Amino acid sequence: MQKWLLGLTVVGLLASGLPVHTEAASTGAKKMPTPGAKTHKGYLKGTFDRNGKALFYFDSANYVNEGTHIKFAADETEDVTVYETQSDYLKQLVYERYDEVSGESLFFPLSWKGRQYVEVKGRKNTSFTVPFKLERLQPMRDVVAKKKATGQSTSLIVKMRTAGSDHAQLSRKTNAIASETIDAGLKMEKFTYSSVYQALAAKAKLAKSADVTYVELDGQMQGLGVDPFKKYQWSLNNTGQRGGVKRADINFEAMKRRIAGKNLTTTRVAVIDTGINPTYADFAGRVRMDLGYDFVHKRQLAIDDHGHGTHVAAIIAANSNNTYGMSGINAKASIIPIKVIAANNTGSNSNIAKGIIYAVKKKAKVINMSLGGGFSSLAIEDALAYAKKQGVLVVVATGNDGTSRLSYPARSKYALSVGSTNRFDRRSKFSNYGDGLDLVAPGQDIPSYLSDGESAFWSGTSMAAPHVAGVASLLYSLKPTIKASEVEAILKKSAQDLGKTGYDKAYGYGRLDADKAVRYIK
Repeated sequence: MQKWLLGLTVVGLLASGLPVHTEAASTGAKKMPTPGAKTHKGYLKGTFDRNGKALFYFDSANYVNEGTHIKFAADETEDVTVYETQSDYLKQLVYERYDEVSGESLFFPLSWKGRQYVEVKGRKNTSFTVPFKLERLQPMRDVVAKKKATGQSTSLIVKMRTAGSDHAQLSRKTNAIASETIDAGLKMEKFTYSSVYQALAAKAKLAKSADVTYVELDGQMQGLGVDPFKKYQWSLNNTGQRGGVKRADINFEAMKRRIAGKNLTTTRVAVIDTGINPTYADFAGRVRMDLGYDFVHKRQLAIDDHGHGTHVAAIIAANSNNTYGMSGINAKASIIPIKVIAANNTGSNSNIAKGIIYAVKKKAKVINMSLGGGFSSLAIEDALAYAKKQGVLVVVATGNDGTSRLSYPARSKYALSVGSTNRFDRRSKFSNYGDGLDLVAPGQDIPSYLSDGESAFWSGTSMAAPHVAGVASLLYSLKPTIKASEVEAILKKSAQDLGKTGYDKAYGYGRLDADKAVRYIK
């Protein structure tokens, strides 16, 4: 999910903690022009300083009754980051109150009453004109990510060499305060220690044990719809709405016409994420809460307390043509919600590994993982290898750092990695690319549901991956006997080639094309 790098976003917020007029003067900020009363449009104009920056301010109290966000239309040479306070801005501490800012819009909560700051960055000493418009959409959900303190308990994932190894004795010898079996078949255990320092000491001892294949820290990863929303779903049918390029979509409408009247079977899709809110009308009959599990709270009901998992699941499986919100991709997808990411948008490697294994055992044909981190995990790699051996296709988002290295587990050889494109059929600026990239799919300004009854436009490779998972599940629904390797091959060879001719590291095999994909099903 797009969280730190905002790609094409051209705005930044600096919530004021100082007296309004004093801070405006100290930052050298200019007052943002008031948008037109009827058009709600305006322009930011000026010249970038020698550091390539320009700062504006506005009083949010003047806007909260008129809209939920301001959309800026700048070219790709501008870039920004969001900060919570002026102090954070000076320290370059990223603003994390909201998980998502869309590719071109800054969502702000209606409760804001203070003076806000908009920072635009570009080429130094050059003039600029950035059009903007005040619009009304649903606000994002308020989630604050908390950093893990070194004094907190820390866990290790331990792979035993044989099933008969005495893991309980090893746990005691290394002074673990708790232990649990991740999966007996894969011989994976989890040892928990009272501090990170004790865990590191234990790790060094366990690494020397003849009974241990490997040991690693149980690290954290981030969670990276005729229907009223359907006209906004450019990813399914890009007619050039909102300035996009016609047909820069997944060819969904042509696919629907092609498979009309065909018998589809139900296909289970595991969404390993933050859980799901199953109460939406668009989820009626589409979510198997009885098959799901919450590994964060250790309970069966995988209820979404964040919003990310619900947003992802709806892209795959929301009911279509029911006069409610949006259209999902596969009318016969059955979602298994598996919660491994907590409300603070982090999840442990051990829970992610357990989630993958659990999904396989619950007969999922496709697993969607819109999550990732910087470091690899042998435990997750083992779980992914297990899924592949069992014939399950695992679709993983590449990450949102805008770098030439995929996040993990997207770069695993057992994953089908998916990057993001925008409505112009270009790689999203935030989308990770490089070695191992398989496909790209629409991932900017994607409307879907949140966990708290609202809807929102989110951007990120997290939104791109479920487009691929949805089409993959559709191939299974059309032909239940098809193999995962065949599904993967079809998705690659049917993709719309973008960028350089043939495979390239910016777009992989190309942008997802649902209509071409279903043509291969005989």
